Amino acid sequence: MGVFRTFPSEGIEAIAGLIPITLHLCKLNGRHHLRYASIPLSHTINSLIDSQHAKNQTPHKTTTSKLTAKQQANLKSPIKDVNEQLNSIRNCFNPLHPLFSPGSQIVDHFSSRISFHSLSSFSDEDLYQHLQSLNLVFRSSQVNLNSAAVIADGGVKKSHVTIAAAHIWADNSVIKQLQVYSLNVISIKAELMAIHTGLTPAMEIDSVHDIIVITDSIAAAKKILESKVDLLQNMLIPLASTIKTFLSKNGKKKIHFWYCPSKAKWPKHKLVDDQVKASSCAPTFPARNLIYLAKRKNATTPSANGKHILLTASKKITTFLTLKMEKKESSNQPTLRGAHSSLS
Repeated sequence: MGVFRTFPSEGIEAIAGLIPITLHLCKLNGRHHLRYASIPLSHTINSLIDSQHAKNQTPHKTTTSKLTAKQQANLKSPIKDVNEQLNSIRNCFNPLHPLFSPGSQIVDHFSSRISFHSLSSFSDEDLYQHLQSLNLVFRSSQVNLNSAAVIADGGVKKSHVTIAAAHIWADNSVIKQLQVYSLNVISIKAELMAIHTGLTPAMEIDSVHDIIVITDSIAAAKKILESKVDLLQNMLIPLASTIKTFLSKNGKKKIHFWYCPSKAKWPKHKLVDDQVKASSCAPTFPARNLIYLAKRKNATTPSANGKHILLTASKKITTFLTLKMEKKESSNQPTLRGAHSSLS
């Protein structure tokens, strides 16, 4: 039989303006990791953690990277905890970047050439009308030789691995199919990664003047035009710069963002959504932004030599990549495995 609680502690905390104890513990834990991230370069702790966090210190013989899997499983140490959590420390903000200055923002120059199309309400009738309009716009983009459609979707797995995929459509076929893996990414950044992954190569096609981006997160797309300091700034800056360059080349170039909820199961978006849900990638080591990227020019037939092409990454972000080719005996389709290297 349950017992009534006679003291409304949560209500009193709210009235007094006190932070809930669970959030307070998370705050203390985050500050603890941040303190480790800001220690001097010559500090001894740097030699005990993995090389990506060691700040060029010579590894100690008892460093965590030299422990066996069994030793790491049995080890209970704050060093191990910090080593696994340092990858969640965000990069510095850049509030003085030219893209955020008044008069230099994308919305100041190209507001009429970037549009967003979302649902006016979530009723079944409005959803049906919206999908009908989306069908017409997509078919028009496939007939026009100067248009392309980017269908993007992203998701976060239970293993904290984020998968973002994008298909680029032109002339009623998928001309490029891309997929990205990352760690320590929130859901809205996963959607933004998917948009970035598909939109960037689409803007590199010389003949394309009109791009339609179909996504299930209009909120992520609208972040591109925001000028305030944001946790997503390290991804927004390179994407916004690329969009600004694309729109500056020609006064006819336009980008249209269309909302397509996953529950609607629109056929073209469902292909990408199913790809994200079916993909899996188990992380083998912690990294700040672990990105795997594979690119196929033909969605149905892999290239003969099985090459994987790496898209450009921001120079401000230290990224750990794994690209190792291995062909399956049955299908000769390349897969991604193996060791890592760093980009400056």
